[in-house]
Amino acid sequence: MADWLVGGDRRDAARRRLVSQAAALIASRGLDAFSVEELAARAHCSRATIYRHAGGRAQLIEAVLSATAAPVLDSIRAAVAGTTGEERARIAIIAAVGALRADRVIRQFLRPGSLVATTPMVLASPTVSAVAAELIGIDPDDVVAARFAIRSVLTMLLWPAAPEEETALVDSIIAGIFRGGASGAREM
Repeated sequence: MADWLVGGDRRDAARRRLVSQAAALIASRGLDAFSVEELAARAHCSRATIYRHAGGRAQLIEAVLSATAAPVLDSIRAAVAGTTGEERARIAIIAAVGALRADRVIRQFLRPGSLVATTPMVLASPTVSAVAAELIGIDPDDVVAARFAIRSVLTMLLWPAAPEEETALVDSIIAGIFRGGASGAREM
């Protein structure tokens, strides 16, 4: 097999290339159909090369999600810049739902089977809770409110509603977060 990677920091370049190819496969064929074997064929390398540079299927999926989520988070941060309170939360939730729905790769993670399977992991992640709290502008120690917001956004992604109903849903989420409904109980 010919050397498929020339020049530069080979390990970092290999990982970036493999994650990029994995993202393209997930976007086009879906998360369930993604395999290391197909990635090896698409990247013109061996499975051993993939495992050496990027890990197995689970590590690749995590890397794809992380790489894809970074620009989405940046766009939400830009949308909420300079806002506070309920206005910030409203903008963050609407921006998050729109950005997550619009991304070709993330949409594969939002399919009902994938979303239901990954929800416990998402809710258990301290990083996801901290990012949610930051984006909506609540105390990062208010895990209950952050998880309420996460669950609410996941629900909106799993069961889309008409635009006017989504506006009412966002208002209800904000009421739950800021008017005591979500953070009334501190223990989980």
